[in-house]
Amino acid sequence: MEINSSMAIGYVMKKLVEEGTTDFDKIAGVLHELKVMQNKEGLFSYDRFTEKGSDSHATIVNPFDGNKSECILWCLNHYLGLNRNPRVIAKTKEIVDTFGTGCGTSAMSGGMSSLHKSIETRIATMLGKERAILFPTGYSANLGAISAIPGKNDIILFDHEAHASIIDGCRLSGKQWLAFHHNDVANLESKLKRLQGKHENILVVVESAYSMSGDLCPLKEIVALKEKYKFYLYVDEAHSFGLYGEKGRGYCHQQGVIDKVDFIMSTLSKATASIGGFVATKEKYCTLLQFYANAYLFQACLSPADAAAVLASLDEIETDPRLLPGLHEKSAYFRGRLTGLGFDLGSSQSPIVPIYVSDLKTLFAFGKGLYAKGIFSVSVAYPAVKITEGRLRFILNASHTQAQIDKTLEVLAETGRAHGLIP
Repeated sequence: MEINSSMAIGYVMKKLVEEGTTDFDKIAGVLHELKVMQNKEGLFSYDRFTEKGSDSHATIVNPFDGNKSECILWCLNHYLGLNRNPRVIAKTKEIVDTFGTGCGTSAMSGGMSSLHKSIETRIATMLGKERAILFPTGYSANLGAISAIPGKNDIILFDHEAHASIIDGCRLSGKQWLAFHHNDVANLESKLKRLQGKHENILVVVESAYSMSGDLCPLKEIVALKEKYKFYLYVDEAHSFGLYGEKGRGYCHQQGVIDKVDFIMSTLSKATASIGGFVATKEKYCTLLQFYANAYLFQACLSPADAAAVLASLDEIETDPRLLPGLHEKSAYFRGRLTGLGFDLGSSQSPIVPIYVSDLKTLFAFGKGLYAKGIFSVSVAYPAVKITEGRLRFILNASHTQAQIDKTLEVLAETGRAHGLIP
């Protein structure tokens, strides 16, 4: 097929398969050719990296030409800025001296330490659940739990915009699964009504805050359906744990439905500035996951340093009363200014603020223009989102200063007008 630099690599891959190209070597060759083409025009942002780690400001290195740029970063999920918190860093260093570096094996094979047990106990207490079980990553938590929970005669219903880890968990389960329209309670109810009595159990999987659109789940309305229909509810709080609710207990807690949610999952790589994931639920379900979730059974535990960073971050979240309100104030200010300028933000409500750009050529050029002026985020295109719903995401962090926010707004306004995105 004929390619040009304004095409999304995921879209090209899709078209190649549709045209009957199945040889991986040929597909790889076309994709790499497109990548090189985009690099030459400064449009390929995915391989760029920070010189000294993530922060609200960093030196970005372009490996294609070796050039470096000083940029304000808007693509990081360290919502509370705790990855650079001096107390979190100090406690992590202290733990490494005592516990060493890696754990050496999985939890079931002797890799678990008192640090891991402390995280599980603390999270279970925070969320009012009997137990929490810790996974090495958030991705593997969803992959492991969702593939392990459903029985032979069960079905999984999930939101159409669910994260790839949820979809992969459904696929790995080998059970029946079906998507419902994004945040559409009526569509979910129609499926629940139709499926009642046809399956032994129904597992409904949603996210409290959606990573690509930044909108929030209608949790109260979904929980209300449990009064009419029999199903288990699994909520992914990856983008809300630590950010919502009393002392960061999450969006389920803020909405007052936490006791009605059967499984609460979250990553530990975002608000808690580390790595890992957990599922909080009944004790007996955690036992099931210990033996049925291969992602738990056969993966090494997260390192002592990672575990220490989680615990130290939880300390900060629970003891600093300004941390959460400060983030949401910045988020509201940023979103309000962008809306006033005329940008299309969709239905974003959380600290994830997408700017929608349907034309891919414009999207790539917009991102390139921002980067040239010291503003860095990455283009989000198919297959991460629909072909016509490309966007740049701006993720608010507590570490973003007012000066950085205002500078970004100034550049966005100038660049947005230049590309016809706003009046």
